Amino acid sequence: MIRIMNVTNPLSEVVLETEEIRLTLLPEIGCKITKLEFLRCDFEWLWQDSNRPVRKPAYCDDYSSYDISGFDECFPNIGLSNYPHDPNVTLCDHGEIWAKPWQVTVENNHLSGSVELTAMPLMFEREISLNRDTIEFNYRVTNNGNKSFDYMWSAHPLFKLPNRYRVLLPSGQKMYKEFGFGGRIGSDGDDGYQGHLKELTWPIVESAIGESVDLSIVIPTLGVTDKVVVTTSELEKLTLINDDLAAGLEFTFSSEVSHVGICSNLTAWPPGPHPATWIAIEPMIGISDSLDENIALGASRTIQPGEIQTWNFAITLTELEKD
Repeated sequence: MIRIMNVTNPLSEVVLETEEIRLTLLPEIGCKITKLEFLRCDFEWLWQDSNRPVRKPAYCDDYSSYDISGFDECFPNIGLSNYPHDPNVTLCDHGEIWAKPWQVTVENNHLSGSVELTAMPLMFEREISLNRDTIEFNYRVTNNGNKSFDYMWSAHPLFKLPNRYRVLLPSGQKMYKEFGFGGRIGSDGDDGYQGHLKELTWPIVESAIGESVDLSIVIPTLGVTDKVVVTTSELEKLTLINDDLAAGLEFTFSSEVSHVGICSNLTAWPPGPHPATWIAIEPMIGISDSLDENIALGASRTIQPGEIQTWNFAITLTELEKD
C-alpha cells in the first residue's frame, strides 16, 4: 500500500506500507527515510531531531545545518575532500544526493528513486522492497559520461537509543578507527583523528587512559562520539539488538559492500543544549569517510563510461526470547 500526503507545504511524504513494515520518505529531500517501523514491535527505530525542523537544503551546503535525522544516502563521498583526478569536480559535505530532490516511482511494495549528480555525470538509483520482515535496498549507478569516475558510498541511518543496545558481530573481526571524541578508542587528538585508520579488532579496544572497552555494549549516556569501520570480509551479518524490546535489526550485505561503519553518538554532539543520542550502522563502499583517501588506498570503486554498477544490503527484524 502506498500513501502520499503533504507534510509541510511544499514538501510531501511517501509512505510505503505492508502488513509488517511501514517506511516514510521525503522524495524532495534526498529521498530521506524519516521513519522505519516494524509494525508488530510498536517502535520507531530511527532517531528524529525535534530541535531542527525539516527544510529543503541548498545544494552543497553544510550537512549539519539541516535536519540530519532518519536515513540519508551519502554519495559519491562522505567527508569533505578533494577529487584528485579533476580539480573542477566539487565534492559536497556528505555527498550531494542527500540535498537534492529525487524522481520516485512506486508499485505495490516497491519504491524506486533516482537522482542525477551535478559534479559527475552519474545517475544514482535505489530501489526499496518490503518482503515480510525484510527491507531490501538495491542500488545502481550508471556512468553517462565519456570518462571514468571514482566514488564511494555509505548508507547513513541513525538509530535512536532510548534503551539498552548491543552490536553483535564475530569477535576478532578486523576494523579501523575513523575518528573519536572522548578517548574511548585511544587518544583522539585535538581534531579527533589521532589514530585514524589504526587497525583494531572487534569488540575490545583500549581507551586513552588504558582501560579495556567493549564496543559491542552501547551506553547511551556515555558522553562520547566515535566511529569504527569494520571489514565485511567473511562477515555474514551484523545485528543491532534492542534488549528492552527483545528484538533486533539484522544487516546483511552483498560482496560489493566492503565495510560497515559503526558510529556512536552518545550525548556528545551537537554541542549546546540539545545533544543527540544515536548509533549509525553504515554499510559502505570504502574504508574512510574521504573519497581522496579511499582512492589512494584502493578502496573506492571506478566506473567506466557507459558502465552500470550495482550492490545491495538488507535489514531484517529478528526477535529474541524475552527473559
